[in-house]
Amino acid sequence: MPHPEITNKTPFVVEPLYLNDEEFVPVLTLVVKATYDIVGNQQLRLADEQAPLCLAGEYWGEPGESSLKYEPECVYFKPAADIVLIGHAYPERKNDASVKVGIRVGPARKIVQVFGDRQWTMGPSHPIATAPAPFEKIPLIYERAFGGKDPRGDDGEKISQESRNPMGVGYRDPLEDFEEGVPLPNLENPDDLIRAYNDAPAPVGFGFIEGHWEPRIKYAGTYDDTWEKTRKPLLPFDFSKKFYNAASPGLVLDGYLAGNEEVTIVNASPRGRLQFFLPNLPAPECHVQLQGGAGVLRDKGELDTLIVNTDEHKVFLIWRCVIPLDGGFNSVAEINAQIPGVEVMKHVKLES
Repeated sequence: MPHPEITNKTPFVVEPLYLNDEEFVPVLTLVVKATYDIVGNQQLRLADEQAPLCLAGEYWGEPGESSLKYEPECVYFKPAADIVLIGHAYPERKNDASVKVGIRVGPARKIVQVFGDRQWTMGPSHPIATAPAPFEKIPLIYERAFGGKDPRGDDGEKISQESRNPMGVGYRDPLEDFEEGVPLPNLENPDDLIRAYNDAPAPVGFGFIEGHWEPRIKYAGTYDDTWEKTRKPLLPFDFSKKFYNAASPGLVLDGYLAGNEEVTIVNASPRGRLQFFLPNLPAPECHVQLQGGAGVLRDKGELDTLIVNTDEHKVFLIWRCVIPLDGGFNSVAEINAQIPGVEVMKHVKLES
């Protein structure tokens, strides 16, 4: 990989990624990541410590045995913005056993009904759910949403699981008998609540979803004999860039964030209702000086990721500048990152 000089005139973290697009064209993706503190309930303040890129991703537990907390922040491009909420549900009153948690960012809005712990038990004629238990807080993770696996239904290599959320709870193979004490999910869609033991609603949540989960995997394309013989190692012809978006259904925008959107979060913080505006900043710009004075390539970043962590009361914003490199990775001599019209708060040079 090349080692160009990088000049960062932004107050944020800047990281160049040398990647390839779907046709294996070399691209330089300059990722700009900003970290803000949520002050009180209504203000953002630039954090003293700017979080680095999470290139490998982070899980809530062991990889393969838990859901994503942070996605790997290394895709070269996103066709739209992802909105993600990390945190816990908090009841409105002591001893409450359910609450609605919601987030709204500009036109995007999502509400999840959160219940205390419940389980299935056999009633006089059919399975019934026990009353939800009061709770102090419940994590907003996919382990608490509908899904999971039922090894009783496994058949050879075929695994009986909820492909939309293999890490969830409550799924039971529809061909198997009733099982006493099966827990119900804590997180449900208020418009599609579970009514019966064999109900299989779409899992709901606010976090990142894995690439091999539905519905995201349907955008990955078809890897069959035709692909093996005529396309490999390139991505399939039916691959969609929508695969690069990892937010939960309902929190992938039609386009990008512009900044200055109002954010409202209800019942996901011990502070109560949070309501603030995203920073109203011009898009960061990337200027790439080519080797030998061959010219300068430019791109403006798109704000394609918003993460609100109400456990830590932090907001993370990610912009991506994408610059195709016809001359290959070694054609890059210097990279400059700046925000037009914004006072320079940090000016450092470092080696990639």
